[in-house]
Amino acid sequence: MGDYRPKRLDERLIREGLLILGLVCLTLVQVSLLNTPVGFPPAIVLVFVICRVLIGIHAPNIESGISGAMRWAFYSGIALDIMTATPIGSHALALLIAAILVAAISSLVRVEGLLFPLLAVLLGTLVYETTLAWLYTLTTVPLDWSRYAIAVIIPSILLALVPTLPVFFIMRWIELRRQDAV
Repeated sequence: MGDYRPKRLDERLIREGLLILGLVCLTLVQVSLLNTPVGFPPAIVLVFVICRVLIGIHAPNIESGISGAMRWAFYSGIALDIMTATPIGSHALALLIAAILVAAISSLVRVEGLLFPLLAVLLGTLVYETTLAWLYTLTTVPLDWSRYAIAVIIPSILLALVPTLPVFFIMRWIELRRQDAV
């Protein structure tokens, strides 16, 4: 009876450490392996975070629900900040804002189908890239917003939409298998 709590704490620490390790590996893949002709990689981390929000919003328990998605956004945002040499917290803030907005909208609307993950990633990418641009404007030099939209935001949205459906359906399948096992 006395060692129940330490075992539970150890399990949670190991699970959290594995989550951080997995998100760091995903961030490494995004930053180093996914080169594109437009000069920057697709925001695959953002796609995973938004898909996690969509899957977790209607989860039966809070551990696998929205709080899990927010941890994904925070951990992967900090990892992106470290790996891309941006001010610490900028990617984390942008991912959290995008995840919170998508979570708020998807908690109001119960939609199942192919279009909803695509719309959620479109909205999340728009918010994410706009937040990063706004933070860049505050910390360095003002941007020409029309050029930035054409050169960065629109290609980023298009690149993020490509892996959305496979990532969403694989993550949903894994979550359903995990719930069936419990």
